[in-house]
Amino acid sequence: MYHYVRTANPEMPNFRYLHIDNFRRQLDHFEKAYGFVTQDEWAVALKTGDVSIGAGKIILTFDDAMSCHHTHVFPELIDRGLWGIFYVPAQPYLTKRMLDVHRVHVLCGSYDGEQLFEVAQHMMTDAMISFEKRAEFRQKTYTSQTNKLGVSEFKRLINYFCLEQFRAGVLDDISKHLGASVTQPNYYVSEQQLADMHGAGMTLGSHTVSHPVMSKLSRLEQDSQITQSFGLLKQMGVTGPKTYCHPYGGFHSFDANTVALLDAHDVSWSFNVESRDITNNDLATGRQHLPRFDCNEFPHGTAS
Repeated sequence: MYHYVRTANPEMPNFRYLHIDNFRRQLDHFEKAYGFVTQDEWAVALKTGDVSIGAGKIILTFDDAMSCHHTHVFPELIDRGLWGIFYVPAQPYLTKRMLDVHRVHVLCGSYDGEQLFEVAQHMMTDAMISFEKRAEFRQKTYTSQTNKLGVSEFKRLINYFCLEQFRAGVLDDISKHLGASVTQPNYYVSEQQLADMHGAGMTLGSHTVSHPVMSKLSRLEQDSQITQSFGLLKQMGVTGPKTYCHPYGGFHSFDANTVALLDAHDVSWSFNVESRDITNNDLATGRQHLPRFDCNEFPHGTAS
């Protein structure tokens, strides 16, 4: 699993990303140590329920459709004859609005984490905070990230504790207080670039509309997120099996409603975040939450 693969941006000195040079080094390592699952091998595994055809090999996945996936990742995959699965959130294409989760990333990249956490606490009231699953979210979120002081706390407060209907307004208030602009042009892969990537053999999948914590939403709200996101992909001309990726990831981030809805929408497979290999049992009973490693668990994957 990858997110940002890019070079440094001096305007955001605290921004976390995987440098493109380290991405290249990691691909070299994967080629030597494991090899890569081909699209044909993955199709056979899905059809037969048997992963032995690609045992021990790597599948590359990229979340959030950031512009660096076209400028940096895509050319590298083409040069190496590789394919990847790119999970696309619909909101930037439907409303031209930047996702709140990415506004959080920009703030964390531009400001001190302790300052952000302090400002956010002053901007929020108890009415904006969900207490359901609070202990679970505190225990299970950002456990594999090594962040500067305050960053994990700020991200957890905004992404998990803050109710969906208040998040955008809170981020607006924080940005105004800091005198910051967290809306960046060309943050995402354009529709034409997505079409080019798909035409060149890359797989495109759903990553909901607005990247919410799905377990916080009602079944009806979850269905809307899934339906609209696949509708956008169909409108873009995306063909092939339907695939989905759980926003944030981890079993705390979705629930039984999510799984049932993905089955109802005939989604062929979905990726979770769980550090282990895919097994035959996963394909038999858990296709809507297949395990997936984070790139930072392997050599050359440490964030810059």
